[in-house]
Amino acid sequence: MRISCSVDLINRISPSLSVKKQSKGGHAQLSIGKKPSHDGIKEGTMFLMMCTAKDKNGTKYLIKDNIMQIFGKFVQEGKATVRLKDPEVDLLISKADSLQLKNFLSVLKTAAQGKVLDNVTLSTLAPANSKSVEKPKSKMTIKDRKDYPLRENFPQSLEKLQVSCCRLKRIDTRIFSLRKLEVLNLSENVLESLPEDISKLGNLRELIVSNNLLSAFPASLCLKENFRQNLSLLDLCHNCLETLPLQICELESLVSLKVDHNKLQTLPPTIGRMKKLQFLSASNNCIRTLPASFMQLRLETLDLFANEFLDDSNQQLTDISWNPPSLVECCARMIRKHKLPYDEEELHTHLCRYLDSARICWCGAFCFENSVKYTASMSLKTISPTVSAVDTNGRTDIPVLSFLCSPQCYNRFKQNPYAYWRK
Repeated sequence: MRISCSVDLINRISPSLSVKKQSKGGHAQLSIGKKPSHDGIKEGTMFLMMCTAKDKNGTKYLIKDNIMQIFGKFVQEGKATVRLKDPEVDLLISKADSLQLKNFLSVLKTAAQGKVLDNVTLSTLAPANSKSVEKPKSKMTIKDRKDYPLRENFPQSLEKLQVSCCRLKRIDTRIFSLRKLEVLNLSENVLESLPEDISKLGNLRELIVSNNLLSAFPASLCLKENFRQNLSLLDLCHNCLETLPLQICELESLVSLKVDHNKLQTLPPTIGRMKKLQFLSASNNCIRTLPASFMQLRLETLDLFANEFLDDSNQQLTDISWNPPSLVECCARMIRKHKLPYDEEELHTHLCRYLDSARICWCGAFCFENSVKYTASMSLKTISPTVSAVDTNGRTDIPVLSFLCSPQCYNRFKQNPYAYWRK
């Protein structure tokens, strides 16, 4: 019975002598086993042995009547503390597999009570090998195809993985089993699509897929709970994207979005819902106007250089006649307003496309055909204190494509066109 984990050894008599100051959270292997009889030690006596990279032979601690207390409140997080009588030390365990740690502590408690462990496979208390006491690898960088691991699996302890310049056409499915992965960098490959299985990476914080051949970003991926709640950085620069899905605005934790050097003609109409977004760069695209909800953003840096923004953006509204919205539009407005889920298994494809085409009114409500479209000029400096000019002339005013959903919004807008998003 053994586990791999990090261990801090704390001396309770003289904390200043603790190993913690010398090797904070040192990687170790803990084993429970029996030691042969010698030097007055009874045969079959149970010991707890800790092996480290500096002490592969290990230090042995008597178990029976020597375990004062086991603190297992945070065992689900892979943490626990074992308090010994002799010597007077505490073993602070962390970074352990929660299930293995739970079983390990259960066996340790049973052994401390002197009970028989006939059904448990115990260790031989032999010196540990180098592999078992080495610190788990948390970072891996591969920048050449010949270095790509074909016969060996990726270390399960990886937190950051970069695979670049390897001509990857698809993502290796072995990567999806890396449960601790937080940063995945697949830049400078030839990926044409991204699979939904990326959402299996439950701790993923940063996804970098720049300099590939992506023509679309999967909308369904944005709705996966882990991906939607955890992702903070998304880098899609230097691809072949013509649009971004509306669902990308559901990435509620996204702080940085990079879509430079694509073929984007616009940004999602609901982009204003991304309340945590702080850094946005969409330079060198084909954007002509921005959606009205863009004015809701409050960014730290914004870069929209080298797009195709219209020069004359102001359009005067004229009096128009309004017709009542159709029943289809009324239903669609309610579905989008209350964020009701929908897919092509429940609705016809053309209805899903209709729902995807929702526009955002001046008041913040959804609308469809029954609306008025207009463009107005706005200054990017009202969005962010750090703005890159959109052209070489230093221009920072750009056109915003906006909609009005009802006669009430139409009249209020004519009276005060600058009181956006007050509803």
